Amino acid sequence: MVLQIERCAECGTPSLMGNELRWESGGVISLSQSPHNRMVIFESNIIDNVFRGIERILGRSIEPMVVESRRRETRRFIERSFPFEIRNTLLLGDASPSAKDSPLSRAMADFVVRIREDLVERVTNVARVFGYGEVSVEWGADEPYPWRRLVMRYPYSVPLWKADILGTIEAFEGQDMWIEGEELEEDVYRLRVLPSEHPVELKSKLKRRKRYEFKEGDLEHERCPSCGVPRVVTQYLWDLEKGIITATDTGRRVAVFGPLALEAVFDDLAAEHGPELSRAVVEAHRRFIRERVDASLASKINAMLKMHMARRGLGYLASLEGSRKKLEMKVRNACLELFMVGMTQAFFEIATGNENTFAEWEIDEEGDLSISISAS
Repeated sequence: MVLQIERCAECGTPSLMGNELRWESGGVISLSQSPHNRMVIFESNIIDNVFRGIERILGRSIEPMVVESRRRETRRFIERSFPFEIRNTLLLGDASPSAKDSPLSRAMADFVVRIREDLVERVTNVARVFGYGEVSVEWGADEPYPWRRLVMRYPYSVPLWKADILGTIEAFEGQDMWIEGEELEEDVYRLRVLPSEHPVELKSKLKRRKRYEFKEGDLEHERCPSCGVPRVVTQYLWDLEKGIITATDTGRRVAVFGPLALEAVFDDLAAEHGPELSRAVVEAHRRFIRERVDASLASKINAMLKMHMARRGLGYLASLEGSRKKLEMKVRNACLELFMVGMTQAFFEIATGNENTFAEWEIDEEGDLSISISAS
């Protein structure tokens, strides 16, 4: 398959990045067509490892709930973004005996097939650019719903990718469904979507997620003169065949996604499991970083923490004061606050050698996050 993904002629970054995203002065990456919505560039291997860490702490599986929570958000987003007439295009020309009765019918059926394939290609190409991995549809001549059978390779997050696929198909078909999958080999999964009731019913109702007015800051990004993305972003390596982005500063895989996706999942999990869930997320992330980040990498990130956060859309580091016994930090335009707390706690422990610390945090009505880490 020949990929039809354009890159900037000067810096080599996929053109979609410069067309769709804007790096703001306040540490926010906003959407060009929807400035009040934001994206982040974040280590993708953290996501599923934190989910597994939460399961170990809670002593029970959370993946079905993660899929259900994210599915609801995805379906609502697709339904609001695409009119029914466009979504219904997938269902036009479903296989029937009359489909081949005349040249006109055959031509219409071929036209619909091309629309379907073009739509799927556009979606999968966006996924490749944003680092989600590679998904292919098992097209078959006699398959009326080919998009229900897929092969997923190198997923940035197995439950979130499954949920996005499920919610998208539900929105286009207009009915409740569920997704099944099997791992064929490492990082390769066969997925099947089928009409079904949802095996998990969340207590919380789908609600409007929190949004803040982004505050401006004083950050300036050196940019590519052709596509406008910050120069530091051009240092990322894109493997568009596999849908993988690698950050050269850390050597780790990253993905571009909306932070509200994870925040919504954590809100729904908290509604089911209570206040212990937030502590479990922070603790799972702290453990993950402590196990995988050495002192040299932590020192490298700490030295450029303000710009590191800004270029990844994680917010604006407004203040940072610390000693060997205590750290106080404030972030404007904060997002993924539970991950931020876990990261800060882990980096404090690595830097000071303290094994036993306690984290406190608060996010105010304007989206400013205050973090306090104390050594016992």
